[in-house]
Amino acid sequence: MEESPLSRAPSRGGVNFLNVARTYIPNTKVECHYTLPPGTMPSASDWIGIFKVEAACVRDYHTFVWSSVPESTTDGSPIHTSVQFQASYLPKPGAQLYQFRYVNRQGQVCGQSPP
Repeated sequence: MEESPLSRAPSRGGVNFLNVARTYIPNTKVECHYTLPPGTMPSASDWIGIFKVEAACVRDYHTFVWSSVPESTTDGSPIHTSVQFQASYLPKPGAQLYQFRYVNRQGQVCGQSPP
């Protein structure tokens, strides 16, 4: 992970987060669904982080999990997958807004969810 300011890939053709809720039930795990665009080669070094919306650096995450890497992919088609965040690692309820961000092995944000 780089310490440089957050570099974001263009949203067009980037990772899309699916079914992101406006709020989550406290003390329960959160499942994060996302789609990688066609031609993307996921890596075991890619990760999904939960960030405060105003976070400006990839090191400013609240928590993260390694992305899942499908056993097989079909070239030219999107990859739909998900990860789970355990309840004990999630932010405490409050007014602060958070979002999911997909960070690749080079430390670039390749997609982010709505807050």
